[in-house]
Amino acid sequence: MSGDHNMYQKAKPKGQYVIFGSGGLAKELIAYIEEEGTHEVVCVVSTEPFNNKRFAAKYPVVESIREGAFPGAEFLLAVADPDAKQAIVAKNEERWGTYIHSTCTVSPYAKIGKGCVLAPQVIVTADAWINDFVFMNTNATVGHDSVIHAWTTMFPNTEVCGDCVVGVSVIMGIGSYVLPGKEIANRVKISAGSIVRHHFKGPVHEGVVLQGNPAAPR
Repeated sequence: MSGDHNMYQKAKPKGQYVIFGSGGLAKELIAYIEEEGTHEVVCVVSTEPFNNKRFAAKYPVVESIREGAFPGAEFLLAVADPDAKQAIVAKNEERWGTYIHSTCTVSPYAKIGKGCVLAPQVIVTADAWINDFVFMNTNATVGHDSVIHAWTTMFPNTEVCGDCVVGVSVIMGIGSYVLPGKEIANRVKISAGSIVRHHFKGPVHEGVVLQGNPAAPR
């Protein structure tokens, strides 16, 4: 009978997420969560509806969530724009979780902050530090001893090599690279496919758009 006992054990309850955002990143994140099956999405918060009827039918969107709703659920940001991320976090209670897909490779010596989202196949190596509310999309990589500061978004197939410092609220376009040891100022936008071969640090470079190979201010 001992073997049969396991058949009647109560199934472990799923964790719960509230997703902020209803665009492409939100649809991707929800699909990852559904696929893995360990959590369920109990609410989606956005000022815009889904553009897909299947998502809209399954996950009705609300414009705001009252404090204390869905107790025990963690909040996840599915938003790319750094300013929008900060505005959402400022308006909502402190229940931010971190999502790391099961296919990610994260060194036990790396640090991952709160509110981060690491999509499939992300790699974070030894002594890298991913600060709060960073979104790393599919196949993004951060090398050893690099620091990615808060609110930054790395789109698919981006790479920050070892010993780099990427500032606050940076956006790395698809397929862009930061070569070893380089520093990037706050709020820089690196265009898709660009390769950063030089430092762009300090206030003089804050908010610039870098483009090309080697990347240069546009």
